[in-house]
Amino acid sequence: MSIQTESYEAIAQNYSDALEWMREIGVRLGPNRTQHYQRVVEHWKDEYKTATKEVAKNIFPDFVSSMFEIHDFIDIYRAFHNVPVDQLNHIIEKLQKGVNGPVNAADETQKSTTARNYLFEATLAARAHRPDKGVETILDAKSDTGIIIGHKKLWVECKRVTSVNKIEANVNKASSQLESILKKQYGSGHRGIVALDVTKLFNAGDKIYVSESDEQLMTSLDQKMDQFIEENSNIWQQLYERRSKKIIGTIIRFAFMCTSESRNLLVHTSQWGMNPRRGAFDSDEKIQELLASKLKGTE
Repeated sequence: MSIQTESYEAIAQNYSDALEWMREIGVRLGPNRTQHYQRVVEHWKDEYKTATKEVAKNIFPDFVSSMFEIHDFIDIYRAFHNVPVDQLNHIIEKLQKGVNGPVNAADETQKSTTARNYLFEATLAARAHRPDKGVETILDAKSDTGIIIGHKKLWVECKRVTSVNKIEANVNKASSQLESILKKQYGSGHRGIVALDVTKLFNAGDKIYVSESDEQLMTSLDQKMDQFIEENSNIWQQLYERRSKKIIGTIIRFAFMCTSESRNLLVHTSQWGMNPRRGAFDSDEKIQELLASKLKGTE
């Protein structure tokens, strides 16, 4: 078992391609964080090989943070670069907001989370847009994003959670928003899902998760997801008891910069999990199992 990786040179090129595509579709890239990441990654993709320990010590945190941040932009580019521009208005809006915010995720405050909140919405939309695999994004969704899968339309409200104490408030708001949206939909093929990015609960954004091997790393991340759901699912499950039966579950996502000591290579990995609502219909559970496999890339 191994983690798919790319060279720093390839990642830098992919990011450059992503920025060029963003310009082409009308996203204004001024003096914001995207430019900073490009400068750092372009410089250090080669320089890190010969840098002294002292130089590497000083630059490495910024390099790690930049490498951590660029992957969402690359994922969005890969998912949508072949989609006609006139269908991407909502993605463009999210990207335009997503390029702002503090340079480093570790410097976010409650007042400066907006940019990365929108980027999470676009990232989930990108992750779900796999038309060749039977799942695609609803690009003009009235919710944060929407997904068509198995003849169902899933309306998704996304929240980034910065502390365990804020899970309840975030899920409560998201599920309330979903109820309002679902009431306006006609037919039986509509469902709601809450999506939580909980990266901040594990890592502010400037640290590396180290493991002995790829296999141990992947197993450990699976365990982290299972443990998080086990410890916290009762929070959203209790809230769903008061909500429409059409709200069927919760998507969980977190991301890390990791290194496997067996290869000493810095890699980005994102973990996606799904926790169905207690008492959900079998058909709704099966839809979520299918969606989970698509988000994880296992099918």
